[in-house]
Amino acid sequence: MFLEVDLHSSKPVYQQLVDQVKHAVASGRLREGDKLPSIRDVAVAVRVNRNTVARVYTELEREGIVTMRPGQGCFVTARDSQLSLEVRRGQVTERLDELLAQARLYGLTREEVLDLVNERILAFYDGHSGRKQEAGR
Repeated sequence: MFLEVDLHSSKPVYQQLVDQVKHAVASGRLREGDKLPSIRDVAVAVRVNRNTVARVYTELEREGIVTMRPGQGCFVTARDSQLSLEVRRGQVTERLDELLAQARLYGLTREEVLDLVNERILAFYDGHSGRKQEAGR
């Protein structure tokens, strides 16, 4: 199972799991139509309450990343999910704003932030998922 929990992390368990599923989808490790492990199986494997895992799956469904099918399970949704481009951009913008605020609190300069973002883009698109950047290469 690809999910794991770091009990020493300051990030809540619920958010760790949400982020791991999102990362697995974005990197191509999980693809459209793939079935996620059952709530029970995840809860047992990572030793958390079933309600925590149910909350994770509900949040992922709310964000259009998975679809829950009663009696069948939880499945990765198509990339062009029912969420509009405007909603998806809004969610990404919100997360970017949080990260930029944190970078500023840590005293990083604009150039340091841009260098870090470029480094992570290269690692994620080229090194992490095996896919090449589409535009601008």
